[in-house]
Amino acid sequence: MIVVGSLGAPGVAGERAVAIARRVAAAEARVEMVGVAPPDLAGDATLLELAAAGVRHATVIRSFADGLEEADLDLALHYLPDIRAIVLVEPGAALVAPAAAASSWSEAGLVVVGPVDAAATAALDAIGSAILLEPPATDPDGTFAGFVAALATRLDAGRPAAEAWQETIAGLAADRVGQL
Repeated sequence: MIVVGSLGAPGVAGERAVAIARRVAAAEARVEMVGVAPPDLAGDATLLELAAAGVRHATVIRSFADGLEEADLDLALHYLPDIRAIVLVEPGAALVAPAAAASSWSEAGLVVVGPVDAAATAALDAIGSAILLEPPATDPDGTFAGFVAALATRLDAGRPAAEAWQETIAGLAADRVGQL
């Protein structure tokens, strides 16, 4: 499984991808981090924390950039061909299309956490089985991260998106939510 996100973004956005990846690793699923971490002590600490939790970092660019470039994500996804689940955490609009394409050719489940624009929505609609989740403003106890990790772990195990969704809701006793 691949979790894509910024590891150095200020506030909740920078913490969410790390929290999801750690939860996936805690479920003993193989997880690779793809993203951007700052080239400073904070970035070092984040990468060490992920490694200690069992999260691999296949493609983590050390930069103060706000996010990953589309070409970098595309390259990472081609170097990790055995993926069965991709989790995009608050991606820039340019990252949704390559993730959707990789999801399609690799038959991997795709979960997108965060708001997306019209072009990204069209890319997600093209594959038809992507799951788009709007994150809460805060996640102090990690409940949302745990939910996303449980869902992604089921996708990684080969469950179809609708089945993974239903199993996750039932397994975590979550309330039914409406569709947009």
